[in-house]
Amino acid sequence: MTTPRILIIDDEDFYRTLLQKTFAHFTVDVACSGEQGVERAQAFKPDLILLDVVMTGISGFEVCTQLRNMQVMQTTPIVFISSLTSVDGHIKAYEIGANDFISKTVHPDEIKIKVEAILTAEQQHYEALDTIDETESLLLDLQKQNAYMKAISLFMQASHYCADMKSLTQVLLNTVHSLNLNGVIHFKQTKNTVSSSNHVAKLEKELLSHHKDLDHIHKLAQGAVIFNWQSVAFLAKNVGEQLDVIAHLMDALEMAITHIMRQASLVAQILSIETHNKAILDSIQSSVNNSKSHLKSQLFESGLVSQFDLQDESDLDKLITDSGDDLYQLIHNFNGNAEKVTTLLGTLKKPPHELRFLFKENPQDSNNVLF
Repeated sequence: MTTPRILIIDDEDFYRTLLQKTFAHFTVDVACSGEQGVERAQAFKPDLILLDVVMTGISGFEVCTQLRNMQVMQTTPIVFISSLTSVDGHIKAYEIGANDFISKTVHPDEIKIKVEAILTAEQQHYEALDTIDETESLLLDLQKQNAYMKAISLFMQASHYCADMKSLTQVLLNTVHSLNLNGVIHFKQTKNTVSSSNHVAKLEKELLSHHKDLDHIHKLAQGAVIFNWQSVAFLAKNVGEQLDVIAHLMDALEMAITHIMRQASLVAQILSIETHNKAILDSIQSSVNNSKSHLKSQLFESGLVSQFDLQDESDLDKLITDSGDDLYQLIHNFNGNAEKVTTLLGTLKKPPHELRFLFKENPQDSNNVLF
């Protein structure tokens, strides 16, 4: 703790000297008039001012008024020490911003006790303010961390409703904006590069395209960092204290990309199977059509079926057709699965109302504001 600085403003040599001795253990400066006191206060920047009322030149009341009009002196304790004892003097001192009014007839030790009490109270006041500032700073940090985690949580929820990379990219960009980040994202598989500012510099794109030469978390100059994950690389230009937050976002993004790719692979496999099934169906249908007349002739020629055993020729045609259609219908039933799966996924991909703002190009929803 630094030694308190006290400024004594009094035009009486005797009392000024007395006060200097009383507060010899402090850092003391003196002024012999009100005008000089105002000048010394600005230069000395005291922790407390002892001020006489009646002086040659401007009075102590005027000095106090001038000091209180200065930004740096608005909270500095000012104690009047005067021979005046009237109530009006005490009231005026209070009205113009003095902290105390002590009579010059009081013993110097009592003045010392009162002054030290004021200084102690001031010190405790500022310590309390420091504690409040530290607490507010801590609460703000916690609020920010909670907001960051909320943004990551919303991204993870929204990613489950992304049917393709286009919708996932939009959700990602809106999340990046909500975190007040500025950067460029490069999707390795599609080789697509997007920016939070809608502008990708050529050098940035080239840098991210050489991701194989970069570390997992590659720190650059001036606070920029490249987050190099398996499927995506993110050049964040203003990381600040959000290094861990961005890493969590990248983990969530990696899982979302994997999920979308697996779904796309599933639909592709089903489409491939259906293409193969269609080829089989076409072959069966052609074989059935080509063999109908041949089969009927063979049945008659072999004598296994007589023209007299059937009411008419249409019964035989129906028998031949039914024997081939059973197999055709069995394979046909497998068709349409890709369409069914795609429809089902589309139904599941409709986000709830509270997440829809993340899918918009220019979201205005209040949920997008973290602070």
